[in-house]
Amino acid sequence: MTQDTLAQIHCPVCCTSSSHNLAVQPQDYEYDVDIAAQFSLCSCTSCGSEFVWPRPTLAQLQHMYPENYYAYDQEMGHFWQTLYDRRCRAEAKRLLKLTSRRPIRLFDVGAGDCRHFRAIGSIGGFEFSGVEMNKDMARAACDAGFDISDGTFEEYNPTERAGTVDILTMNHLIEHVIDPQAMLKKALTLLADGGVFYGRTPKLGSLGNRLFGRYWGGYHFPRHLHLFTKQSLDALLHDSGFRDVEIVEDLNLFPALSLQNLLLGKLGLPLTIDGGHTRLWTLLVAITAPLSIFDFLVRRGDCMIFIARK
Repeated sequence: MTQDTLAQIHCPVCCTSSSHNLAVQPQDYEYDVDIAAQFSLCSCTSCGSEFVWPRPTLAQLQHMYPENYYAYDQEMGHFWQTLYDRRCRAEAKRLLKLTSRRPIRLFDVGAGDCRHFRAIGSIGGFEFSGVEMNKDMARAACDAGFDISDGTFEEYNPTERAGTVDILTMNHLIEHVIDPQAMLKKALTLLADGGVFYGRTPKLGSLGNRLFGRYWGGYHFPRHLHLFTKQSLDALLHDSGFRDVEIVEDLNLFPALSLQNLLLGKLGLPLTIDGGHTRLWTLLVAITAPLSIFDFLVRRGDCMIFIARK
């Protein structure tokens, strides 16, 4: 990519045109989708964010997610399902503390098959709705009694639900949207006054990001269309009209994914990957658990939770 071409690139986070290609590009080690070859990763010298360029169309976005994408897997196994349910119930207790309204009208972007709604709902005090890109999962969620619209958040029309949402959640979703600024405006439209925008996203500048480089699991290339530093995410939320922004560390499994990418990409081990994970996934999680905990304790982890109010 030439310097003249780079001058025409506008960072989707801060809208400046000061950027450069990463010297060493990440790859799609998890799914190896053909469309990944059409994109590269740029770094903004103004805000420090990194982003996929060129920006994909909605049609291209669909091709980045294969049928065996991990979030589409409805069978987690008893061990992982138990951990997942416990995490969701702990999350529900945190969400209940964010607003006094009952029941909480919760809208989730990227709702999947709504298994998290079932776990959160076991605590009580919620009304659920959301949007899901995978049409089969959206249909299954509706059949199970949940109010889920099919399509991307970019396609979602917020008119009927404008100003009615108490908590809007985007767990590992904000980095997947094409235009983060437009997405935040739509989130503001949906939220009631005093409503909460809550979610998770990878964090640039983490120890894992520096240690693993192009193999860092947070890249999830090319599906993570932009990645934030803590500072650039804070600025984006404030500039978009949110207040009382809080960004904190989140314990996560990215080190295991980073190690898997390293084994595949750098060492070239012939690992069989299904749904984005090798059969050794549980072992990799166990091996990297001390790193995950250490990064979390020293506040240099791979993932952050954001909380902001309208």
